[in-house]
Amino acid sequence: MTYLEFHLLFLLPPLLALLLWSRPRPPRVWAYLLLPLIALLYTTPWDNYLVWRGVWGYPEGRVLLRLWYVPLEEYLFFLLQPLLTGALLLRLAGSPPPPGPGVFRVLGGGAWLLVTALGVLLLALGGKALYLGLILAYFAPVFVLQWAFGGDLLWAWRRPLLLGVALPTLYLWFADSWAIREGIWWIAEAYTLGPKAFGLPLEEMTFFLFTNLAVVQGLLLAWHPEALRRLR
Repeated sequence: MTYLEFHLLFLLPPLLALLLWSRPRPPRVWAYLLLPLIALLYTTPWDNYLVWRGVWGYPEGRVLLRLWYVPLEEYLFFLLQPLLTGALLLRLAGSPPPPGPGVFRVLGGGAWLLVTALGVLLLALGGKALYLGLILAYFAPVFVLQWAFGGDLLWAWRRPLLLGVALPTLYLWFADSWAIREGIWWIAEAYTLGPKAFGLPLEEMTFFLFTNLAVVQGLLLAWHPEALRRLR
């Protein structure tokens, strides 16, 4: 199976089904469509660096073409994943709740700041800690900003936050594990710590957890009127 066929099997059918189920309507559609573009721009340099370092890669014959170090299908993935996760969240997120206690802005921002520091430490260690360090150091600062800005809003919206992250993450863990077994892409053991679940490295599990977390938290903040008032 090729990487493009992976999209046709694992991403496009559930995405179309979720869009039909959720029936997205204004005003939430603008953020839903804008976020994949932001995700693509943010992840492109990070992803190219990982492939250049040999943290992960793609066998010949499994991809159509490469732009810099990354295949075209990978860029499509960074557009399709936020659309898939966001389509489910469109259904899960009800009316915006009142803000929670403001202390969650401090607690959440502080906790993610510690995760960022851990990521920097792992980067300094390098070797088998490199992949996990790259994930934590690159994505945790986004969560610092999200929680420092609207941790009270995210806490108040915690049910769709938890479900909106957990369900697509579990599904993508299964799809990723299948793709690795099929040889569509590979993960270098030299840059991973070793623990696995169902054949999936800890780092890959963290990657999908963090990217879905970024999508869900970003959309919930964009959809909350209080967040828009704070921006003004």
